[in-house]
Amino acid sequence: MLKVPDYILPSPEQVVGLIGSKFSYFLAHTASTLTVIAVGFGCGAAAAIPTGLALAKMRWLESALYPFVVFLQTMPLISLVPVLIIWLGYGLAPASVLVGFSVFFPVLVNAVAGVRSTPDRLYFVTRTMGASALQTFRYIDWPTMLPYLTSAFRISLALATTTAVVSEFLASNDGLGYAALIGARSRDTVQVIAVVLITAVVGVLLNTLSLLVEKKIARKYRG
Repeated sequence: MLKVPDYILPSPEQVVGLIGSKFSYFLAHTASTLTVIAVGFGCGAAAAIPTGLALAKMRWLESALYPFVVFLQTMPLISLVPVLIIWLGYGLAPASVLVGFSVFFPVLVNAVAGVRSTPDRLYFVTRTMGASALQTFRYIDWPTMLPYLTSAFRISLALATTTAVVSEFLASNDGLGYAALIGARSRDTVQVIAVVLITAVVGVLLNTLSLLVEKKIARKYRG
């Protein structure tokens, strides 16, 4: 039977054993990565939702801004790292900005789609009844947009996790990406694969959480 050297492909026992022996080390880096994901995701979504609402309501604004938004989305995020390091230094800030960029476009597109899926007759009824813009958003736009947003959040969480880890390779002194970089520099294959495993577990847990939230919201607005 072909014997693969441990320094190329360590056994599962070695990987799990390392995680257990350095649990506090990996836990601290995982917490740092989750912080980057939370801050970047929150900022990206918070910027995308009102922007999407504005683009959906004002066609002239969409014509003016949408090409610029697409340009930003198609620009490789990694190319922004040197500029962000100069502006913001290392750590949470540049990594969170990159995560925010990765989240912004999917949430924006789904916010626009959600608002535009609202039947025109509902807006006619609200105008007839004298509803304010805030009331229209609360009772018409937001419930219609929310199922679209939850789907976007699930997609964006996967992007946010990947972007957070990659950004930590280059622009951070902690986090799972940084732990993988330290392992690669010291040729510690076990640590690198341990980071990959932990990242996968984090991604699965975040996806499961987003699915539960999505199902709960779907039951609420369908029931």
